Amino acid sequence: RPKGRALEYAFLAVNHYKGCRHGCEYCYVPDVTHNQEFFKKQSIKENIIDSLRSDAAKISGTSVRVLLCFSCDPYQPLDEATKLTRHVIKILREFDIPFQVLTKGGKRAVRDFDLYGPYDAFGTTLTFLNDNDSTKHEPHAALPGQRIAAIIAAKQTGIETWVSLEPVIDEKQTLEIIRQTHEYVDLFRVGRLNHRDSAINWKRFGAKAIELCRNFRTDYYIKKDLAACLDGIAFSNTDKRKVNRRQQTKNTLF
Repeated sequence: RPKGRALEYAFLAVNHYKGCRHGCEYCYVPDVTHNQEFFKKQSIKENIIDSLRSDAAKISGTSVRVLLCFSCDPYQPLDEATKLTRHVIKILREFDIPFQVLTKGGKRAVRDFDLYGPYDAFGTTLTFLNDNDSTKHEPHAALPGQRIAAIIAAKQTGIETWVSLEPVIDEKQTLEIIRQTHEYVDLFRVGRLNHRDSAINWKRFGAKAIELCRNFRTDYYIKKDLAACLDGIAFSNTDKRKVNRRQQTKNTLF
């Protein structure tokens, strides 16, 4: 169970890798974990499969979605060799536990789409549309076009999709992401830039993001850090940290 702001993404999570190769300059995890090798050395967590099986058995059939991942990326380059994320997903499916993926690994994630069920969701973080900006701030992550291609592939496969618009570094690019991807995205989760100064007018940005989502009739979730800047602006969050199994059954039957 994550703590603090992470709870806004999910009530439960699996972090099966140590470290991340993507090297995003804004990543908070190295500081939180005090891991100086976070971007340089990646490995599989000890006893992760046994631990996961033990925990999964305790919550079998839950309606709470488990997030892959908070403190690592499930489709970083290491997963090419280990295919551990596929193993983790299979265990969650075995115990009838819904999951949601969040990755910057782009098309690497597509290979596991065959494992998704009606309660599962695929998500990616989109910070930029410009490749040069992405390479500067997220040097080893998949380029924006590859991440968008993965979202489109998931949507076309019938998988529920979502996009994390956090951190917001260039507000114009973030708003353009909503315009260009809304047809393939079921939920935008919108935050802000934390832990550093920014010249962005967060109230203005938040109002524009909400307006776009409303105009495109796309669900959204405004995170608390951004919501604190939106005094006087009405909005209605959609929370998908849990699934409605009864509603899903009804939709399937009719």
